[in-house]
Amino acid sequence: MRMICFLFTELCIACTIAGCGPKITADISMLRQQKYGRVAIICVPKLDANPAYAPLVLEQAESMISHLRFLEKADCLPELSKKYLPLELSDAEPVETVSTPPIIDANDVSEYDAVVSLVYYYDLGHVYLDFYMTDATTGDQIWYHQFDSPDPAIKERLLAHGLSAPGIIKRQFYGL
Repeated sequence: MRMICFLFTELCIACTIAGCGPKITADISMLRQQKYGRVAIICVPKLDANPAYAPLVLEQAESMISHLRFLEKADCLPELSKKYLPLELSDAEPVETVSTPPIIDANDVSEYDAVVSLVYYYDLGHVYLDFYMTDATTGDQIWYHQFDSPDPAIKERLLAHGLSAPGIIKRQFYGL
């Protein structure tokens, strides 16, 4: 166990020194900020995940939305998220909920340039939160990121991931 901790510590130090992570140039960052300056965030479950966690995860993301204040507009959309819940839990008209990420109706996000779908699930002691950024005009997926945490505490881990979501978008997509 001591050896594993030592190796993990060494790996963290090496990543810090080497600057592990995406290499996003200033030009690419500026281009992304201009093209995707208005971002919406939704949260939905995947497969058999408990849909009750979606509003909680989104609430946590909303509490840290200030990380995206450099954008023209950044919003969490709980009402739109509800539309993509399994049909028996949704009070909206039926939409495609099987697809991952969900296929977003462009009319629902016409005032945004991109939508980040936070899609969560858990299996075999791991908790996952997938980030799918979709161009609101073309419907093309433009970015993907995944949190994979070996943690049996599903709700707590998802809430922690939700808190981190705006910061991850800022660092991993915009390179800031």
